[in-house]
Amino acid sequence: MIASLTKVQRKSFFCSMLMLAIASCGGKANDGDQGATGQDETRTIAVTLAEADSREVRDELFSVGRIVSLNTPTLAAEVAARVDDVRVDEGQAVQQGQILLLLDSTTFALAEREAQANIQRLEVSIANEQRRVERYQGLKAKGMMPQEQLDDAEALLAVNTASLAAAQAQLAIAQDRLAKTKLVSPVSGVVETRHVSVGDYVKDGGALFTLTDTSDLRVEIPFPETAGHQLQTGQVLQLESPLAPGLTVSAMVEEIRPQVGSMNRSLMVIAHVTNPGPWRPQATVNGILVVATRPDAVVIPLASVVRRPAGDVVYRLASRQSPEVQQVVVRTGVKQDGWVEISEGLEPGAVVVVEGAAFLTDGAQITAQDLSP
Repeated sequence: MIASLTKVQRKSFFCSMLMLAIASCGGKANDGDQGATGQDETRTIAVTLAEADSREVRDELFSVGRIVSLNTPTLAAEVAARVDDVRVDEGQAVQQGQILLLLDSTTFALAEREAQANIQRLEVSIANEQRRVERYQGLKAKGMMPQEQLDDAEALLAVNTASLAAAQAQLAIAQDRLAKTKLVSPVSGVVETRHVSVGDYVKDGGALFTLTDTSDLRVEIPFPETAGHQLQTGQVLQLESPLAPGLTVSAMVEEIRPQVGSMNRSLMVIAHVTNPGPWRPQATVNGILVVATRPDAVVIPLASVVRRPAGDVVYRLASRQSPEVQQVVVRTGVKQDGWVEISEGLEPGAVVVVEGAAFLTDGAQITAQDLSP
């Protein structure tokens, strides 16, 4: 029948049976003592109880690191010109493909028109030369034209054709330089630094803006070198930034770098993340690294563990029917959320004292008030 009860019902049943047993033992002791001395000499201690549970426990390392952008490009001028218009400022968010700045395009627009005109001239000349070559070929076939004159016409056609190809290349260069008078953002991010103002003359290669990509991020979290044997690539990091309290992001450790200096001996754990929204480069990030998982660890309330000369001990019921407790030396592990892992000394289902454990000794008699959930 007991096996068919739920866990909570079993706990209530065992608690009731325990209190009946304690009451029975206490009553007999009182009768005997009163018969001899007229006084009750039995002393019991009121406590609360809990069952050792089995649950998943994780070994975790905690550290504080920073968020770093994967891309922080410094955009430079690709043509020399005067700044006509600045459309963004420092701290402003920009999108990929957005125009950030305009340079004076007058010279480059004129160069484009010149190249187009040269192409038109050559196309007309080539059309005329083609007609001339065709006419000379017909005359040569009738024996009315020397070969040398035909060869000269064909050579001139070839020269004009090559000149047209060069003019088309010049047009492409002019159009490319004209397009570069519009500075376009290569990434989505934030303007970190603006290096120029309207009216500045910038040379080819002169810095214009420094951008920070806020989409693709990297987290860098240092851990002490003493934890080096626990660190491995592929482990899971739980990340949270003060920029977005309560928002947790999971990432995988991709790289572990040594960071050794005169004042610092640590290992840098690196993981890449996609910005969940409010995160920003250079912000603080809190990282919890899961280094091991035990799915069936024995846990009890933290208050059950008492420090004694023998070490960490707990007081467990000698049996479900007895009010006597036994002192058991245990080895503790992870402590979390008011619970502590017991790696040695207890098995799941053992009933231990929670509140009142600090006042007990081996073999003490107890009065159970409750079986803690």
